[in-house]
Amino acid sequence: MISRTILAAATLLVVAGTAIFEAPSVLAAPSESGWIIDQHSEERGRTNIKWTDKSMVLTSKLMSAILVAPKFDATFFNESTRKYVLIPHADWAKRYAPGKKAIKGPFPGEVIAGYKTSKYTWPTKNPHKSVELWATKDLPMSPPLQEFVSSTIGIPPAIGMPLKMVTKFDDRPSRMDMETKAIKKSKIPKTAFELPKGFKKVKNEMELLLGGDEDSDINSFIK
Repeated sequence: MISRTILAAATLLVVAGTAIFEAPSVLAAPSESGWIIDQHSEERGRTNIKWTDKSMVLTSKLMSAILVAPKFDATFFNESTRKYVLIPHADWAKRYAPGKKAIKGPFPGEVIAGYKTSKYTWPTKNPHKSVELWATKDLPMSPPLQEFVSSTIGIPPAIGMPLKMVTKFDDRPSRMDMETKAIKKSKIPKTAFELPKGFKKVKNEMELLLGGDEDSDINSFIK
């Protein structure tokens, strides 16, 4: 007959083993289904966008932004200065609303990262400079998040998700302002949409940067 001591020890091993195997699921950070886009620019460098139905984090070289439902206020933060500023939805939507552009299109576009696009063009104040844009409507994105993404380059939200943008010049080579390298559906931890710890809140966007040029403000990130 198995002694009670041995039986008790065996029970503890089973319980402990169960706890060990269950630990990862208990400790794993909650996540949601979402999308990740990796884009590159000759001037801005790399931009990474992660979003779900209710949240978004946009990370770029200059600064990053987080938007979370239900208010969709924008938290802009700078990894270098360890500062952040909170801008209410109504404020950033008004401040960075798309300017008036004589946009032509849609025209047939190319397939970018596996997604069909439509092409749009518009002139600029410089008669020797124009812009070409490719966007898709096949990526799911809630209206407030689409509004924010569109505001980063000053286009109407109805155009869809911008995947490529090129500035054309008459007197020199074109400039790649946006080129989508990859798009994938993925599980995104909720912690991705939280402001990192240790950041100091400041009053306005200019305070996010230290020792920057006068033009290196939020508008360099938004437009």
